[in-house]
Amino acid sequence: MVLTGHHNIVYAYELGTLVEKLEQTFQATGVTDCFNTGVGSNSIFCKGCKKWVHKKCSGLKRLTKDSDFQCSRCQGTARPIDGRPQSEVQVGSDKLDVVASFCYLGDMLSAAGGCDLATTTRVKTAWKKFKELLPVLLSRHLSYKTRGHVYSTCVRSAMLHASETWPLTKPNLQRLQRNDRAMIRQICNVKPEDVATTRSNELLTLLGLEDLNLILKERRLRWYGHVERSSGAIKTALDMQVTGSRGKGRPRMTWKQVTERDRKDWKLSTTDPHDRNTWRSGVRSAMRAASQLPGRGSTDVDVAPVPAR
Repeated sequence: MVLTGHHNIVYAYELGTLVEKLEQTFQATGVTDCFNTGVGSNSIFCKGCKKWVHKKCSGLKRLTKDSDFQCSRCQGTARPIDGRPQSEVQVGSDKLDVVASFCYLGDMLSAAGGCDLATTTRVKTAWKKFKELLPVLLSRHLSYKTRGHVYSTCVRSAMLHASETWPLTKPNLQRLQRNDRAMIRQICNVKPEDVATTRSNELLTLLGLEDLNLILKERRLRWYGHVERSSGAIKTALDMQVTGSRGKGRPRMTWKQVTERDRKDWKLSTTDPHDRNTWRSGVRSAMRAASQLPGRGSTDVDVAPVPAR
């Protein structure tokens, strides 16, 4: 449709009328008052960062029409997000920067504690290794057990690097299991429509792999024995008592509490971790017993290679 000059004039007139009505409505309802004064129903406008600040965060007991208001971040008095007021610390004659996270020997440590960042980083690394080895892991010239051995050696080891020191929570464990099973299904060529009817235990048996949760428990308990027999800083840190009051609610489980739960689950509470041979054989026996529980299946299965197409 082509607009003539007459239609353009009519359209402009109607648009101007609409704008006037909107202005009258805003003036009648007072909607624009907060924009003009810089004060809303529960917030105030910051002159520095040009953003609205909630009353609770503004530090004001009562909101006023102060056009020169600046929030604590613009004034430089706000604390960093991780709750650490200083940007650097003095250790002897050296100055160290305070950071939210850093990588140490391939493991990610964060100021928030826990292992959320560590598990996320290791999962990304595992997917990178998995994609690099995809031609081998999907090769029909190799048996499933050989592919499973390659996957366990190159991909799982990258995912579980430094997992001996992780105080895993349920979301952390589910993240690792979810990505581990996704890779295993891809190796076994499980189609998306068959995922719901395919049991993960059957795929683990096919590839000759142990359940991821069992491997994590075994790693933690093996490292627990090293820590108990040690006389260095790791033993001191394990027995250290932190002073101060705790917040409301149950705190997150520490690594020591997680390993004590593992010892109870695998009936190793009476096994002495200071005796290296006894502790090592006890962990291995408990691992074999747990892997042979009903529903897990045996992992000593080899499957003939699929003929190449």
